[in-house]
Amino acid sequence: MSDLDFPPFIKWGSYKSQDQNKPDVLELQVLEVDTFEIAYSINVKVKLKDSGEWNEAILPLKSFESKNEILLKEWLKNKIKVKKGKKFLLKTWLGKSTKSDFPMRRFVLEF
Repeated sequence: MSDLDFPPFIKWGSYKSQDQNKPDVLELQVLEVDTFEIAYSINVKVKLKDSGEWNEAILPLKSFESKNEILLKEWLKNKIKVKKGKKFLLKTWLGKSTKSDFPMRRFVLEF
């Protein structure tokens, strides 16, 4: 698959919630169970529900430029539930890092 064949990537900067009790919620559907790597990240193909329409997207699970492995670990932990066509919710917010003063993106998957 060349870069020109990729659907758009989900960009975390679009999601601004800083409240764990009111996270940004993405409604997703699994297109491919297996992850794939590109030069910058580990990813998986999904459909993202946006304004009532389902569109193909790339869900970045782990950026190689970041130490944050939360989403990749959640994906692997839930691997038994992950099946092609399965719909799930991804909740995300910017939380406090326990090791630095920088905010850290948090993720929860609900199948």
